[in-house]
Amino acid sequence: MKMLSYVLFFTIIFSYHLTPTKASCLGCVDLDYITFNKLISKYPYALVKFDTAFPYGDKHETFGKFSTEVHQLTNDLLLGLVGIKDYGEKENSDLAAKYNVNSEAYPVILLFRGNSVDDYVKFPYRLDVTVENLKEFVTNNSNIYIGLAGCVKEFNDFVIGFPQKDPDEQQELIIKSSDILKKLQMGEQKASAKVYIVFMKLIREKGEQFVDEETVRLTKLKNSKVSDTKKLELSHKLNILQAFKSKSNKIKSEL
Repeated sequence: MKMLSYVLFFTIIFSYHLTPTKASCLGCVDLDYITFNKLISKYPYALVKFDTAFPYGDKHETFGKFSTEVHQLTNDLLLGLVGIKDYGEKENSDLAAKYNVNSEAYPVILLFRGNSVDDYVKFPYRLDVTVENLKEFVTNNSNIYIGLAGCVKEFNDFVIGFPQKDPDEQQELIIKSSDILKKLQMGEQKASAKVYIVFMKLIREKGEQFVDEETVRLTKLKNSKVSDTKKLELSHKLNILQAFKSKSNKIKSEL
């Protein structure tokens, strides 16, 4: 009887840890060596998390939150999970070997591009797995727009490639942006729009290097002893600065 109680206890505990895996990653698709190529090839982009067969913890929960937030924003991004077993039949160990996934580095997150299983970039190890960092990673390495905190899509569209345009084109965009700003109601969107225009004017005045210089300055300030309110404001400004960077100049992933 006592032995039966122990068996029941551990069965409940084990089930408790396994059950949240599916529920905590709504919108994610389990991939294996058969479905991997088939599904990746059907989507322009696929963000895939390689992890232990039964993932849990903050990073897994964060990936699930990211999936929940973005699944309504685009149909071009597949969210996938590859569960790797290092025992028994060692399921998906072939995929782990192909993409140099080390179990000590779990989770490893790769963004596949162009319907290809061979064109991919790796989420940088130096970054924490947060929803905002995942959004930035996908935005910086794809043509998908996932709104970062503080950003306004209409202004994002205006400023892509802005630093490389000639002064006349820049001035024309500043005027258009200022006209849109006048029509906006007071609130977070209007406050963000003002930041876009300030940056546009400074880039036109100081040149393309302003983006990198200001990114460094704001990052240092954000990492200093400032209030939480100030940190949030600085984070929004840094997100807006990202919109000005051309694809070739955006933060690259560590391979």
